[in-house]
Amino acid sequence: MTTQATQPREDVYARPSARFTDAGGLEVRASAATGCRRTLWYAATGHPVTDPPTPEVQTVLEAGNALEPVVLRAMERAGWTITPADPQAPQAVSVRYGDALTVTGHVDAVGVMPLFGGETVVEVKTRGPDAFKRWQTLGAERSHPGAVAQAAVYTLGRYGEARDAVIAALDTGSRAWDFEVIPAVRVTRALERVGQWLAPLTAHHAAVGPDPDALPDRDFDAGSWQCAACPFVTTCRPDAVSPEPDTEGDDAPPVTEAKALAAVAAYAEAHEALKEPEGAKREALDTLKAWMRQRGETKQALGGHTVSLVQSHRYAVDYRKLNAALAPEVRAEIVTEQESEYVRVT
Repeated sequence: MTTQATQPREDVYARPSARFTDAGGLEVRASAATGCRRTLWYAATGHPVTDPPTPEVQTVLEAGNALEPVVLRAMERAGWTITPADPQAPQAVSVRYGDALTVTGHVDAVGVMPLFGGETVVEVKTRGPDAFKRWQTLGAERSHPGAVAQAAVYTLGRYGEARDAVIAALDTGSRAWDFEVIPAVRVTRALERVGQWLAPLTAHHAAVGPDPDALPDRDFDAGSWQCAACPFVTTCRPDAVSPEPDTEGDDAPPVTEAKALAAVAAYAEAHEALKEPEGAKREALDTLKAWMRQRGETKQALGGHTVSLVQSHRYAVDYRKLNAALAPEVRAEIVTEQESEYVRVT
């Protein structure tokens, strides 16, 4: 069962991630539907927020909201037909999971892809450069499954059926944007996962009622990003401390701040020293490339050296088409993720 309504923008932002309804059911925001279930219980039972967003995080959140219309206008320039939500009275949608649970939210926009396709929900996200690249490469179901669940709820809530959904994202570094189509069959799976994830919370509510002291189990480890961003983490983990760096087996002497400062200065000096010769080398190679092209040669002896005009080939994968064609489980076997650590000085 789905419903639609409108409510003022300020009320939209004031809603908690979860709350109990007058009818005795549980209502969860779509944006939080795959989050920690203990966090949802804290919100629904009225626990005070102990860890609000820092001013820096709040700025990032507000910047993301402000950039959503920018993404939608870019889609229009690319040929999409976009109908954005009314910023003063966005349309609310809801999806019921049985009699005791409702997932609600507000659609960012609906759109029609250029040349073909029917109307779809468009869920807009902003990502930093690394997260944007990870999303493009792995697909939203692996990189940001919560966004897929959110779009799936909005789709069923708006149209009463599972159909294709679109996630559009903006790289906040380069200001590039891209989109991914989530096929209807995977929208259906996302809806099922939401129901499966929240079912234990519904059962907990049925067993204990809205008891603020009867807490469900934690879903994430203390060092996870979910716990780091939780507005109730001090209540949930009052004894949690930041883990000490693992230095076991490391025989290297500790690095003092003085040594670190000297290393930064040495790096900056070396970097500056390389700038001029690197620039001269690039200019010389550009001149030689123009000379070789002018002569129509690919290899030429010149000044005791051999100058070659070398062609190389690069091969690219269209991750958008790959992600649309393959299920997330198959993609995970083909596109793997590795982590590395390095130092960047800016």
